[in-house]
Amino acid sequence: MAIDYYRPNVSGLTLYVEHLSEALVRRGHTVSVLTNRHAPELPAEGMENGVRIVRAPVLARVGKALVAPGIVPRALAELRRSDVLHLHSPAANAIPVSMLGAAFRVPIVITYHCDLQLPPSGGAGLVGMLARVSEGFALDRADRVITYTEDYARNTGPLAERLEKVGWILPPVADPPRTGRNADEVRQRYGIRGGPVILFLGRFAEEKGLPLLLTAFASIRERFPRAVLLLAGARQVAGETVWERVAPLAADPDSGVLAPGIVPPAEIADLFAVSDALALPSINATESFGLVQVEAMLSGVPVVASNLPGVRQPVRLTGMGEIAQIGDAEDLARKLLAVLMSPAKYRRDAAEIRAIFPPQKTLDFYESLYRAVAGHPPSPSQ
Repeated sequence: MAIDYYRPNVSGLTLYVEHLSEALVRRGHTVSVLTNRHAPELPAEGMENGVRIVRAPVLARVGKALVAPGIVPRALAELRRSDVLHLHSPAANAIPVSMLGAAFRVPIVITYHCDLQLPPSGGAGLVGMLARVSEGFALDRADRVITYTEDYARNTGPLAERLEKVGWILPPVADPPRTGRNADEVRQRYGIRGGPVILFLGRFAEEKGLPLLLTAFASIRERFPRAVLLLAGARQVAGETVWERVAPLAADPDSGVLAPGIVPPAEIADLFAVSDALALPSINATESFGLVQVEAMLSGVPVVASNLPGVRQPVRLTGMGEIAQIGDAEDLARKLLAVLMSPAKYRRDAAEIRAIFPPQKTLDFYESLYRAVAGHPPSPSQ
């Protein structure tokens, strides 16, 4: 596996690779994750839940992109003992890693998680151009390209242009672990007073649609004066100013806006336990699905998501929520109010949701794919 960031960094992309890697180890495969040493205190190598982690030193940062020429010797060492190179895109080091994979005749699988769109800043145009060149280079050399949904594949340029080598499989989503806290304890822990509670989980970035959600929330409070907007995630994001707009509201005890910052993955279930709806108001293709939607649904929380390719699929597949027009705060408010005013209409049994998103199916898919591209016969169980 090759990925720019890994644990302890937490995102939908890193969780996807973590869940996939650890599940493959449990099935008897040897898995290494080649990544960047994005924090200096991280070890250069180590084992985590049976997965070998190899981290290259970071020379420089350009926004979220990491410049790590040390990835090359580490990739050389890993590829010599690998049957498959699984590259997770977007990846800043896609060119050298995929070039080495092709040179060593190691089959290349790419999972295309989302588009890369950088926040406007000095040099962002050049970095974006280089990222697109890097992405195209790797996609052209891949044996197979996988994304989450057919909806996203057919509506995303780099994939639609190469549809003959593109497949899709719903992502592996783990049930959020329970902490044992009851709802009253969670409400006290986060200072939640009032309701209903609308939850947002994600980085404080323009692309996540958080400013739209703030505008929609003002309308929702006209109908529910004690409504609470719980914003959990990284508040300070390079190149972004969203937190500057949220901070005054978070500091006002009468605003209904709470911003506790990053909540550890082990405690995410607590947030679902006190929430009446999850909002995913993303505005562009940097969001391709939103794993958090399925986590919320498994916990009984309905969702309002943007009408983006891929992002709209969990609601379409389950009926457990509403789809709001992209970038439309008024429609977002209407859809959230619809969910809040008729919650029983959107409730589904957790077993029903799990049947739609079975991790076993995702693992079977990848295991068969690895065997196919590596020229190995299928296992007896397949």
